[in-house]
Amino acid sequence: MSSLQSKIEQKREELENLQELKKFTEILVKQLEQIEEKFATMADGAESVSLVLSNWKNVMNSVSLASLGLLKYSSKDFKENVPLPECLVRIKLDKDDEPDIEGDKEESGVAKFPQGDK
Repeated sequence: MSSLQSKIEQKREELENLQELKKFTEILVKQLEQIEEKFATMADGAESVSLVLSNWKNVMNSVSLASLGLLKYSSKDFKENVPLPECLVRIKLDKDDEPDIEGDKEESGVAKFPQGDK
């Protein structure tokens, strides 16, 4: 009967070890799920950063194109009346709803700006 008692004791210890293992496994699963959520957030953030950085090339190209008009001015022009680069931002004005002098409108909702001193 002592061998039966010892087997029962061994099985109890195994059961306790398995229950402890199950508890730690559940904790590990929860931690891994939290890490997964954090990685998903980081991936979304990385996509946003990638999109912003990919647009910088276009921004720099636009600024460069707007500044090309300044190349035709001499240094004397800069001393008298400082020429400005082409406008990059267009703002809708209330008067945009009225037709132009020619009777047609430029793009809908786009204000016309002078193109600098030429």
